[in-house]
Amino acid sequence: MQRSRIEKVKLSRILKQAGLGLICVGFIYLFLISRNLSRQYKFTPFWLWNFILGRTQEVKQYDNSVNIVIFGIGGGRHAGADLTDTILVVNLNLENGQQVFISIPRDIWISSIKDKINAAYHFGEEAQKGKGLLTAKAAVEEVVGMPIHYGILIDFAGFVKVVDLVGGIDVNVSQSFTDALYPIAGKENDACAGDSEFKCRYETVTFTKGSQNMDGERALKYVRSRYAEGAAGTDISRGQRQQAVILALKNKLLNLNVLSNFKLLQKLTQAADESVVSDLPVGEALIYGRIYLKSETGPVQIGLAFDQPENNLVGLLINPPLWQYDGLWVLVPKSGTFTEIHEYIKCSVKEFRDCKEFIK
Repeated sequence: MQRSRIEKVKLSRILKQAGLGLICVGFIYLFLISRNLSRQYKFTPFWLWNFILGRTQEVKQYDNSVNIVIFGIGGGRHAGADLTDTILVVNLNLENGQQVFISIPRDIWISSIKDKINAAYHFGEEAQKGKGLLTAKAAVEEVVGMPIHYGILIDFAGFVKVVDLVGGIDVNVSQSFTDALYPIAGKENDACAGDSEFKCRYETVTFTKGSQNMDGERALKYVRSRYAEGAAGTDISRGQRQQAVILALKNKLLNLNVLSNFKLLQKLTQAADESVVSDLPVGEALIYGRIYLKSETGPVQIGLAFDQPENNLVGLLINPPLWQYDGLWVLVPKSGTFTEIHEYIKCSVKEFRDCKEFIK
């Protein structure tokens, strides 16, 4: 008798919890429908249910991981507005949430397009509207030796808006530096009243080592700066800064508990609509995002450096003579193929560490 009563109480609790779960599911789905998200982003109850349960069986993956590349472009109407100034591959392990960030220098030569990797999106769009992301992803696959499941192209104006929406981010500046040639938006073609050095097109930006709270504009300058003196002006340093900002944004989103803050989520979604091009469906994005945000393990951060004797840097890339590439400053694999880079990245992803022994 007593056992029967206990079982009834347990069953009652289970039914209540299930009922509350269904109510929550219904509420969220109605909210999505009211915002036209279910139609616009192909978000269905199936994906909502997978998100709630944390199921990953139906999402795209390779060897229990998903690879997403993030591209950053300047935007606007000036020359080179659709060149990918930032290229960052995020490898996310779907079992344990471990992440490997791989910064790709924008000057790597890609034989298939006969130009630098940062021009792949431009050439794809030129060939056929909407094909840019596919072309850019294929170029990245050629370099990293892994399938790129999804791409996210972010206009820098959108990046600024997202950072401002969350109230700024706290970034740990690893080294102090000054860049006297940071480009001023809108002045790309300014004649500067005849100044042959075009100084009016640039401003000086300075960052001091230590933790700093940055708004969107400040964070953008931090990740885009390219002309600091010494090691801070290298592509590998720039890649590390980009990765640091991604981590800072993740921490801020966690602190704000953004997945349960519908008002903020709506604003962030609207900002994405205005400035992001992606082939990542919202349903899968939420599942990946949940795994990423809940991971307590910091990422392994790696970059593809090139040999720079003056800065005591040894990498897997080299800068060949300009005449070999029609006067372009490019980077090519030291070994002649991307095989060593593929092995380096594969080791780093598999063993969750920076496999520096591959860099000789």
